[in-house]
Amino acid sequence: MIRSILFNIVFYTIFILYIATMYPITYFCSTEMTLKLSYRPVTRWLLFCLKYIAKVNYKISGLENIPAGQFIIGCNHQSAWETFIFSILFDNLAIVIKKELLDKPIAGLYFKRLGCIPIDRSSPIKAIKTLLKSGSESYKNGKSILIFPNGTRASADEHVEYKSGIYALYKSLNISVIPAHVNSGEHWARNSFRKIPGTINLDFKCAIQPGLSKDEFFAEFEKSIGSCL
Repeated sequence: MIRSILFNIVFYTIFILYIATMYPITYFCSTEMTLKLSYRPVTRWLLFCLKYIAKVNYKISGLENIPAGQFIIGCNHQSAWETFIFSILFDNLAIVIKKELLDKPIAGLYFKRLGCIPIDRSSPIKAIKTLLKSGSESYKNGKSILIFPNGTRASADEHVEYKSGIYALYKSLNISVIPAHVNSGEHWARNSFRKIPGTINLDFKCAIQPGLSKDEFFAEFEKSIGSCL
């Protein structure tokens, strides 16, 4: 608990100061510069504080399964950790986020500058249409796409039904999906103040190739990362 308290004081103090300082600069930056000047530095600071204060380290495996060209990453969602880590793993990635995040006073600007794909979860039909339209635009601009198919953060042992958006995107773009599994909830649980020492594992599985039916796709996806997201 002491480590968790210290982590929050140290991390968020520097985080707020840095983000506030970079805010006017990022406003005039491209997506690439926003990634380099804000998203990546904050991610590295987060990883530093987790490792040396909270004693939470991380391990990435399966990077050899990432194909050349563009792809979709479908990752389970257990904590804030995975919303950061991808920034230092990939250069050109559009992240699917909930629309409400754009309303955040400062963070909203960063999400816009990073070229995220916001969807309205209150209207599933509208969300799919927006996802397909924005996903197609991102793809045409050379971006790969990251989506959290369970739609929201879940605890490590919670079963959450897959949303159909990932399959709609997979079928529309006709590109491979890389299933990714993370156990971040075991060390930084949803809405939890406490950080549990240990190692967060992010594992990229073998690609699901284009051409599968919906049932076939989700059978493969669930086989790769499990039904409990």
